[in-house]
Amino acid sequence: MAALGGIAISTAMVLVCTDAVMRHLFSAPLTFQFTLTESYLMVMSFALALPWGYRSGGRIRISLLLATLGDRNRDILVRGGNIVAALYLVVLGWKALEKTTSAFGNNDLVMGVIDWPVGWSWVWLPIGLFTLALRLLVDAALPIDPNADSAH
Repeated sequence: MAALGGIAISTAMVLVCTDAVMRHLFSAPLTFQFTLTESYLMVMSFALALPWGYRSGGRIRISLLLATLGDRNRDILVRGGNIVAALYLVVLGWKALEKTTSAFGNNDLVMGVIDWPVGWSWVWLPIGLFTLALRLLVDAALPIDPNADSAH
């Protein structure tokens, strides 16, 4: 998923650079670039990278409290936090899934030079949110490495 997100952000960078060159040198901008980048590629890159970002330590963790607790209490707090966060992400993912299915069902469009289907903009959010929730639940069930927290 992170690789797909990376491909999406790389594609966005190429499109933006190409649009700038075409706009300023040839007065022929890529008219589809802005909507494609803003509503599709950026959403895809962000949503699909969420689980990888968490797994690789790209999150904010306030470890001062964790350092003062004993091993057992720290494990309970970390596991409980992961479960609560996963439940919240499932609710967010469910709401995003409702919006996605509604957009596809109603054939919602963003009208412009190209009529863009809104559902394909939303579809990446439930995928990323549900996968991150699953990652949190897996981490809540796995043994906790006390040394892993010190780097974040």
